Order: sequence, then C-alpha cells, then structure tokens
Amino acid sequence: MTESKRIQNLRRWIINTIPKFPNEKATKQLLESKSLSGLFIDYINWASRLVAVRPRVVVIEPTATSDPRWVKLQNAIQLFLDKVTKGEDLTPHLSLRALNEGFTPESSGKGSNVDRWGDKDFVLNVMGFHHFHLGVKVEEAGHVARTDDVLFAKVTRDTLEVLAIFDHSVFEGSASVTPIMTAERERLYELFDERSSRGIPRGSVYIPSMIMTSGHSFHHVGLAQNYAWIVSNIDPNLDDRENIRKIYSDAKLPIPARPKLRWAFNCLDLGLFDDKGGYFFILHYGPT
Repeated sequence: MTESKRIQNLRRWIINTIPKFPNEKATKQLLESKSLSGLFIDYINWASRLVAVRPRVVVIEPTATSDPRWVKLQNAIQLFLDKVTKGEDLTPHLSLRALNEGFTPESSGKGSNVDRWGDKDFVLNVMGFHHFHLGVKVEEAGHVARTDDVLFAKVTRDTLEVLAIFDHSVFEGSASVTPIMTAERERLYELFDERSSRGIPRGSVYIPSMIMTSGHSFHHVGLAQNYAWIVSNIDPNLDDRENIRKIYSDAKLPIPARPKLRWAFNCLDLGLFDDKGGYFFILHYGPT
C-alpha cells in the first residue's frame, strides 16, 4: 500500500531524529527499509531513554536516603530534584549514550554473536529505571559534568521516584551473564527483585519483565504496534475536510480556513500537529 505524504514525512522525521551510529548511508537505508511498526520500535527504544519536559512530583524511597552518599551528595541531589519539580529539561543529566547512540545496524544483525544491546539501555529496558548524572556545572557541550555516582529513578508522566544512588560499577556486565557481580550491581538486582515481588504472595511465580529476542522491551513493541495501527487507520480520514473540522471542534478550537495537520511525536506522545496554530492533538499518550 502506498503511504501518504504525511506518513512519509513522519518516517523521514524519525529517521533523521534518531541518533545513528555509524551515521552513514547504509544505516539510513536500513531504517528506510523497515515497516512502520518496525521503525516505531526503533524510535521508542531510543526516545524512552529521554525524559519529556514537564513538572513531576518527587517521591523519595528509603533505599535512597539510607545510603551514606545521600547526605554527601545532598546539594547536587537537591539541585536536580528542584529541576524535576519545576519541569525543567533533564536531558543534560542523562547519559551521553542516550543522546548519541540511538540505533546501530549491528544490533539488527542475525546470529549468536550479535550484540543486541549496542543501542539499548539494559537497565531501562529490563527494570524500567532511568539514571541521572548529578553534576552541577553545565559543560560547553550542554550536558552537566559527568559524575561517578548516579541517581536511579522510576519516571512516569507525573512522578519521579528516587530509588537509589549507585556508582558506575553498577553497569558492569549489562550485556552478559557474569559469574561474579559487582556489589553495586548485586544491590541493584536486590532492589529490582524487591520492587517486582512487592505485594505478591510468597511462593508465587511471576515475570518481572519481558524482553524480546531483539533486546527490545515487550511493552515497547506493543506500543509501537498500537502507534502503527493508529496512524494507518486515521491517516486516510485526514484527506476529508469534515473529519479534520471535527478534530478542531472536539477540542473546542477555532477551525482554520485551510487546516493542515501532520503526524508528530512529542517524546513518546503521538498525535497530529498544526504548525500554523501551534496545536498538538494527542492521540496516544506515551508512558513518560
């Protein structure tokens, strides 16, 4: 089926937006060859590592405050949490990999030796935890100074739940099963296991997270399929003027003389954007 210019433009935007490595023609061609849902999977895998800009309520768990580093790093932590409550951009506190390594063809290869995690955040995909650097100085490149100690948090649309402080040894062994874990990594798994089993009767069998063989989160794959279904089913109606008028009418907004909508993402929110009026009609809210 021939895709409309609207969908083609959305594809082009996604391919240009995802940080590619290596950033070369072959990488771009691989993304261009993907189905719409496949392309959405790659976008969601990357965009989920970011944090949408909006105010959030801060919740602090005892697993964070009981760490001796909580007092030692209190000034840096408070500066960061103030940004959270004010709804400031938290991107400068994210890992540089999240900003620069969104998709690599190597992770899409076939065979037992393929590194599926080259363009993925293992802890985020498996456990659902973001991590933030606690530097207070903003470097010339736009990110805060890198710190060995990082703050782990569970981020939703409305809250940021502070879980713990770890040093970078917590990331050792992300891509493989190692016989000996670092103390920090073992503590992370204990935290994850406790949260995953919370409220479950003793002796029950449960699955804390589901990961596809590609390394993608099962939830992200399902979300991508939902997005593809929405775009494929709604896009044909956008050539009907009455359907477009209804979109504005339902939102109680003035209807332009010549309305023109395009598909757009705001982080993980999918919707239709009116460039002239500056309206974003959200059709599916993202998780964060």
